[in-house]
Amino acid sequence: MSAIPAPVQLALNAQTAAVYQKIDIAVMGKQLDAQRQTGDAINQMLETTVQAQKQIAQGYLDVQV
Repeated sequence: MSAIPAPVQLALNAQTAAVYQKIDIAVMGKQLDAQRQTGDAINQMLETTVQAQKQIAQGYLDVQV
């Protein structure tokens, strides 16, 4: 049998669950930020590819370093 009374144990469990939920939400926010950055990078790559294809179709390719 636990030395901690049941109501106190329930309160502690609820508090612990709330902390874990805040951590989970923070982690999900970081994951969403990473997905947005990846999406932005993919969009930039696609825009660059389209621009290169247009230039090649016109007979040149502007290569920038």
